[in-house]
Amino acid sequence: MVYEIGSSTMLFEIDRTAIVDISVGDTVHAKGFHEAQYTWKQQDSQFMESNPDAKVFLKLKRDAKGTYEAAGITVITES
Repeated sequence: MVYEIGSSTMLFEIDRTAIVDISVGDTVHAKGFHEAQYTWKQQDSQFMESNPDAKVFLKLKRDAKGTYEAAGITVITES
């Protein structure tokens, strides 16, 4: 059986070691989705510091035209 899941939102996990030196104003994008660029904000750095063991994701949303745009950073803690 095949289940089709329809969603306009995708999460791309970010390897923390790849962004260890990231600064406010730096740009993040998912490989293959270069048009969906996200500018790192101060609150993103605070989320990282406050949740050192949490997984970090770049959130992309698809608009009505099928184009993806960066919608923010999501932090998911494992409990």
